[in-house]
Amino acid sequence: MSTPAPDEASSSPVLAAVRRNAVALISLSVALFSTSYNTWRNQTTEAHRNVREASFALLEQAGELQQLAQHRYYGGDHSQMNWIACWGKATLIRDMAPLVSKEVQTRAEAVFVAWKENAGELESGRGESAQHIEMAIDALTGEVRDELLALR
Repeated sequence: MSTPAPDEASSSPVLAAVRRNAVALISLSVALFSTSYNTWRNQTTEAHRNVREASFALLEQAGELQQLAQHRYYGGDHSQMNWIACWGKATLIRDMAPLVSKEVQTRAEAVFVAWKENAGELESGRGESAQHIEMAIDALTGEVRDELLALR
């Protein structure tokens, strides 16, 4: 049997165990850090992917709402299907916006309110109802684009 070296005998047993297993402890530390970082990175990537998908869906729905509102105002499409589609788009925009950010949610609420307050006037083809809706949609799409650019 070998006798411990003089420096090991004088040091604590814990310190001696750490010295003997230093490579294993370093390997364990690196593995834990790597796993933690990889998990964080995957969660962040998934969150950004969800925001991007919701943003693109919002942009698409906003464009469709604007097109339908213009058909109703400028084109005289006063059909019930147009009316239902517009309400559906405005509601979907409002409901999807929280998935992107608080700022986008605020802009989406403004789109919904603009639609709600001006939808009745679209029938006449007079006034500034279409412009109010378009301005709210433009503010929303600008905010969504800003959010997308911030994800880069």
